[in-house]
Amino acid sequence: MSASFVVVALSLRVAFVSLVCLGAGGALSVLTWWFWKTAMPEPPALARLEVMSDRRYEEASARERELLLGEADEVMPVSVRNTKPRINTPAPRPRVAPAAPRRREEPVEVSAEVPVTRKPIDPLLKK
Repeated sequence: MSASFVVVALSLRVAFVSLVCLGAGGALSVLTWWFWKTAMPEPPALARLEVMSDRRYEEASARERELLLGEADEVMPVSVRNTKPRINTPAPRPRVAPAAPRRREEPVEVSAEVPVTRKPIDPLLKK
């Protein structure tokens, strides 16, 4: 009878230790999640990208998208915010120096009398 009591006591001890380990693991997971959420603030300059990644933005019309981005601009600091209205200006053309005109040579006619000699590339392949 004492042997079965020892087995039961040991199994209860193992179950208790395993429950403590599982609880500690869960607590550490929650603590890690909380730490990552609070310790990594996003810079306000990324507010527009955060709005663009939202499902509301993807399903919105063009006017609603402008309004959503306007709300994100209010969060950004003035140093990052583009305060001037957008003007569609063409991109500047790259400055390229004019190329020299190519010389065009007239093709030389090959007569049938002159045989074409072919030399092997590899000197070891000579006949």
